[in-house]
Amino acid sequence: MQNPALPGMLRFALYAGLTDIQSSFRRTILGPLWSTIGLMTLTASLGVFFGTVLKQQLPEYEVYIPFLAAGLIAWTYLANCIHQSCSLIWQFLNTLRHNHIPLLVPVLRVMVRNIVSLLVNIAVSLIAIRLFLATSLPAFGPLAAGLVLFVINVLWMSYLAALLCARFRDLPQLIAWGIHLAFFLTPILWLEYNLGRFSYLVQFNPFSWLIALIRQPLLGLPISPETWLLTGILAGLGVLFCGILGRYAAHRLPYWL
Repeated sequence: MQNPALPGMLRFALYAGLTDIQSSFRRTILGPLWSTIGLMTLTASLGVFFGTVLKQQLPEYEVYIPFLAAGLIAWTYLANCIHQSCSLIWQFLNTLRHNHIPLLVPVLRVMVRNIVSLLVNIAVSLIAIRLFLATSLPAFGPLAAGLVLFVINVLWMSYLAALLCARFRDLPQLIAWGIHLAFFLTPILWLEYNLGRFSYLVQFNPFSWLIALIRQPLLGLPISPETWLLTGILAGLGVLFCGILGRYAAHRLPYWL
C-alpha cells in the first residue's frame, strides 16, 4: 500500500487536531485558554521580579515586559510541540504499528493542536500592547511571514524529535533537559547586551533566530535580513534532512516500535 497523498494527510491531521481542541473544551470553563491566562500570569510575575531584582541591567517595565511576553509566547509553542512530539510514539503506538500512517501525521496533529494556543496568545498580546502601552499595532505582513517560517522550523524539529525518540528510547529525557537548558541560553528572560562583551554568542544560537521571527514584529521592530536568511536556510536544510531521514526510516519504523 502506498502512503496517503499529502492533501489527505493534511486534512486528517487538521481534523484530528481540531478534534483535540474541541475535546479540551469539554467539561471546562475556558479549556486551553487557561494556558493563556497562565502565560500572562507568568509574564507579569517574571517581569516584575526580574525588572525589580535586575533593574540596573534591564530596561523599564514598559519595555521589558513586552519583550519577555513575546519571547515566552514563541518559546511556549516551540517547547510544547517538541515535548509532545517526543511522547506521541507511546500515544499512537498501536495506530502506527498496525496502520500504514506516516509519522508526519501525528506530528502535524500536535502542531495543529498547539497553533490555536499560539494564535490566541499572539492576539492577546496585541490587545495588551494596544491597551496598556498605547502603541500602534505592528504590521501584520512581517508578523504573518515570520509566523509561517517559524512554524515550518518547529515542524521539522518536532518531526526529527519524534523520529529519533522512536528509535532511541532514552532521548525524550535528554531532549527535555536540552530544551530547559536552551531556554536559559536564549535571550528570553534577558537581553543580548546583558552578556557584555560575549553578546556576539547570541548570533550562534538558532533558537534566538526563531524567537526573533515572532518577537520583533510583535514589538513593532523589523526583522533583520540576517534573521530572514538564517531561518530560511535553517528551514530548507531541516526539511531536506528530515525528508531524507524519513524516507530511510519509513519501512523501519514498525520494527522500532
